[in-house]
Amino acid sequence: MGFKSKHGSFLGMIPYDFRKPTWARLKRTMWNPAEERTIVPRDYGIGWTLNLYRLREKSPLLLWLLIASVTTAAARGIYRFFAAPDEDTDE
Repeated sequence: MGFKSKHGSFLGMIPYDFRKPTWARLKRTMWNPAEERTIVPRDYGIGWTLNLYRLREKSPLLLWLLIASVTTAAARGIYRFFAAPDEDTDE
């Protein structure tokens, strides 16, 4: 039991796509006004992702909370990466 093609569904219900990612496919998946669903198959990998356009239409507050969460997590990661090491460590 394995993946017979580069895109399709595993066990008939879990979507996958291992084709080389492109900006066009990423945009079509993550920002697609023509798609009615909010949760859509991923443009690369296994599982699902969010259609941010539809999320914006259905719940703008939720979209802003998602953006704030991702931005905060990224800022914390960048801060920890560039922060000076603690003085009590022996490095």
